[in-house]
Amino acid sequence: MKEDPLLICDWEETVNQIAKCTPETEPGSAQIYHYLSFGWLCGGLIEHASGKKFQEVLEEAIVRPLQLEGELYVGIPPGVESRLAALTVDTDELQKLSGRTGPEVPSTLLNNVAQMASGIPVLFNTLNVRRAIIPAANGHCSARALARYYAALATGGSIPPPHSANSKPLLGSHMHTPKFPTTPPKKKKCTAKKGGRSTQGVQDASRSDKKGYSQLRTSDVDDEAASAGAGSVNRLFSNDKILDAFMGAGEYESMIHPNGKFGLGFRRYNNSSGKLKCFGHSGMGGSTGYCDVEHNFAIAVMVNKMSLGSVTRGIVRFVCEELGLPVPDEFSATGEKGPDMVLNLAPSQQQR
Repeated sequence: MKEDPLLICDWEETVNQIAKCTPETEPGSAQIYHYLSFGWLCGGLIEHASGKKFQEVLEEAIVRPLQLEGELYVGIPPGVESRLAALTVDTDELQKLSGRTGPEVPSTLLNNVAQMASGIPVLFNTLNVRRAIIPAANGHCSARALARYYAALATGGSIPPPHSANSKPLLGSHMHTPKFPTTPPKKKKCTAKKGGRSTQGVQDASRSDKKGYSQLRTSDVDDEAASAGAGSVNRLFSNDKILDAFMGAGEYESMIHPNGKFGLGFRRYNNSSGKLKCFGHSGMGGSTGYCDVEHNFAIAVMVNKMSLGSVTRGIVRFVCEELGLPVPDEFSATGEKGPDMVLNLAPSQQQR
């Protein structure tokens, strides 16, 4: 992949390569963070178990039931590029690393930051990567869509009430899958009799924009799809112990590494009381989402200026303190940070 970075865009090939891999350690002996391969591993299993494509399962299991159309993708369809934010790097924050050495600045952090600053934004801003299926790295979503997803997870999969109408445009009202016309419309000579008018070859203006896109909106689904959509679904999961699975607790405890930081797919967070009641995940550069099961609380922070995470942690701490909620260790001034939420190098008193 180092020789050909765009190999990550080839879904079939990456899944095939994962299938050929041999674990580096004895299963169950270590917990290692698979920052890219985890997406292909799980995605391949999902496709083989369901007999459907990964994006199809994403639509059926999450996007439609939660009414997140147009605001959550893994691999964007053509036509939504104008709504994307370009990735950049917060160079001012990265300069904090200049000339610093010692245990507080591990070599792996320096390497990751150098990589982030030099290559990742350029690569992940390309359309090839944005349109590819890379579940562990190229999710495209709004903060409110991600927060709604975690709000559902916090209750074990119950569909939350409709999103606030005060948030404009309404959640789920964006064009979800703009389509290019298969062939340009052809003009035909009028064949109608005098006084009449032919309508052959004329596109429906209400379904097509000036650039020739056919626009599919949430309301354009057929009756069968509508009956299987949000109106008839009130839970995402049938397993009533799904929260234990997320947290690696109960009967799922044997499936995670003892004292490991991850449950089945999510980072587990302790709060100041030591309770393990939060789970979520942060992305490289500062975007994050998590839920607090005990307090039925979910939050997401999305940034396109990649940094060391201090802005994100400041927002999470501010919201939690205003609401009187405990701050997970991932976002506290002194707590242990996850693999993607790298250390903030400012003194602790400056992290408020």
